[in-house]
Amino acid sequence: MTVLDTNFLVDLLNEDPAASRIADSFQKPKTTIINVFELYYGAGRSAKPEENTSKIDILLKSIGILEFDRYSALKAGAIQAKLMNSGRPVDPMDVLIAGIVIANNEEIITRDINHFSRIPGLRYSSW
Repeated sequence: MTVLDTNFLVDLLNEDPAASRIADSFQKPKTTIINVFELYYGAGRSAKPEENTSKIDILLKSIGILEFDRYSALKAGAIQAKLMNSGRPVDPMDVLIAGIVIANNEEIITRDINHFSRIPGLRYSSW
């Protein structure tokens, strides 16, 4: 199964041909509720918030959304503690996303390999 990171979803929203081609190969793609937050936050900060929010609404109807639950919180907390103890912290939003992905035994598709590669046990790939 595949979890789409925010940067992949933004490319889809921007009608990037490479992202669209790759997305067509995924069966039952998903994202996380944290990625949904990032999308709506970005839309709200954009020059065309209503238009971008509408595009996000349409996109999200076509993919599943993984929630942040207690098990995800447990995983994310352990990840954050380990990264902080090692002196190599990652953006907290990425830690929350990783917790959800790991808790659901999924793989994330992202361009943010620099952050996600530091998270033990996370399966990830880039495009």
